[in-house]
Amino acid sequence: MDQPPPLSPRYGLAPRLLMGVVVPATNVTTEAEMDDLRPAGVINATARIANPDAAVAGDVDAAVVRAAMVGGLMAALDTLAPAKPDHVAIGVMVENFIGGGAAGAALLAEAEARIGCPVTAPTAATLAALEALGLRRIALLTPFFPGGDAAAKAFLEEAGIEVVRVLGLRAPGPAAIARVAPDRLRNAVRELDGPEVEAIVQVGTNLPFAAVAREAEAALRKPVLATNPVTYWHALRRAGIMDRVAGAGRLYAAC
Repeated sequence: MDQPPPLSPRYGLAPRLLMGVVVPATNVTTEAEMDDLRPAGVINATARIANPDAAVAGDVDAAVVRAAMVGGLMAALDTLAPAKPDHVAIGVMVENFIGGGAAGAALLAEAEARIGCPVTAPTAATLAALEALGLRRIALLTPFFPGGDAAAKAFLEEAGIEVVRVLGLRAPGPAAIARVAPDRLRNAVRELDGPEVEAIVQVGTNLPFAAVAREAEAALRKPVLATNPVTYWHALRRAGIMDRVAGAGRLYAAC
């Protein structure tokens, strides 16, 4: 009796890379913005963190939401582990800001040990993108309240990035971040820009900023970096996928 052929070491639809993507349950933006940039031969396999859509009226409420996301991260990785991803991109940002770079590094080390492959988070990806583009003076857009704004600013400044202006949109809950209107985002870019600003950087993975960023980058003729494309770019590059993507902004075109 003939023996069945051996299983391929690669997935049929992912001969190059199986990318795990972990997002909060309330996040409906990261998957779409990363899928728009998926190269041929790459699959994105998504797991979701079981976080509630709690009302957020200030920093105390925001801390409760962050704690739920951190508390559910490892369980979400466990649901992804049977697929055996080659790399994982985490669509959660503010957790890595709280406590500075050391807290983020510890969280990533725990995540990598849990899933058994490299893990890329938006914080490290943001620093990598700024370095790749040679940028040191930025304006920062967030969906957060002042505590999240301050933590993000402190993280960047600890890494040697000058943050000259910050605008926090104070979204009233994690799901509400995805419902910020494009016109509000365009107005935010205008509020943040100035001759002293080398680039505008957005954080907060549920904020639907990728399309606005591409539009603004073309109009301003300076980098406008959206967190989900930046995270996906860094994860792809760390995994050895070096494809350039036309129309996705200068980061994907040049780095």
